[in-house]
Amino acid sequence: MNTLPHRKKRRSAFTLIEIMVATVIMIVLTGLVIQITSEVLKVWNRSSGKLSANSEARITLDLLTQDLETAVFRNNGMRWLEAETKTFPGSIAGFRPQTINLILFSPALDRPRDTTGQDIPGDICVVQYELVYQDPVSGTDVDELDNMFALHRRVIDSATTFTDLMGSGNQEDFDAWAASEVVPSAAVTVNVDPYKAPRHPENYLAGHIANFKVDFFVVNNLGEEVKVPAPIRFGGSVVGGASTATVGANATDANYRFPLAYAEISITVLSDEGTKFLQALRDNRGGTGYGDGEDVVREHGEVFTRRVNFLARPL
Repeated sequence: MNTLPHRKKRRSAFTLIEIMVATVIMIVLTGLVIQITSEVLKVWNRSSGKLSANSEARITLDLLTQDLETAVFRNNGMRWLEAETKTFPGSIAGFRPQTINLILFSPALDRPRDTTGQDIPGDICVVQYELVYQDPVSGTDVDELDNMFALHRRVIDSATTFTDLMGSGNQEDFDAWAASEVVPSAAVTVNVDPYKAPRHPENYLAGHIANFKVDFFVVNNLGEEVKVPAPIRFGGSVVGGASTATVGANATDANYRFPLAYAEISITVLSDEGTKFLQALRDNRGGTGYGDGEDVVREHGEVFTRRVNFLARPL
């Protein structure tokens, strides 16, 4: 019987050099994927932060526009608007915001309702704006890790406004109630909760607002647009020692004895990332790459502006 010769089987395998080359290629490709993913995540974070800033700015500017356009003014010697420059007690990691406290009377469209959901009689409400730096949940500034800038807005119902905050003895000076809790008037047949002080978390409007400014302008007899220097007080007299008016028919300076023509709103909105950097700097945590808060706001803040015309004229 003829038999075929036995053939020895050859076993193939990668050489050490081939394995090393393949390993190097895989390491390079993995590094490229990680780098691309990291860049994509950075772009995503910047884009989402910008969208968030745009949303915060839109909410703030829309409400400010609504309140200023419908603001009520009277040439009756009473205070109808006050915008005072606010100085923060200390800088936030070297950053000191530019801001004002704004108080006005307006028929706010989002005015409070009573506990049964019914409209409270009346039209004109007190509206207040104040910029704060604190924990948005607790309302304190003890835990620096959670502190952030936020713009607060307090709206007081029309019945309480008319009964307790308007008229002689109330509108000469707002100091007696502007910074404290306001109890609803007895004129509200169904009671509503007390209106907490402007800094209280329930008055939160928008976060990440690092600067809040409103500049007011009049148009004089020559047709010139003149900026009114702060503080802005439309109306008021020296009755009871209250501060005199700085703009309007009762202004002490003849250059500003004209109706308010328009206001220019300017807000700086920080991205989420910028807020985290600011928190880290204030808490003396390293690794941010920034020298102070000014650098953070400059790089991660976006400025939004809007011009608002005053539609009403004082009676």
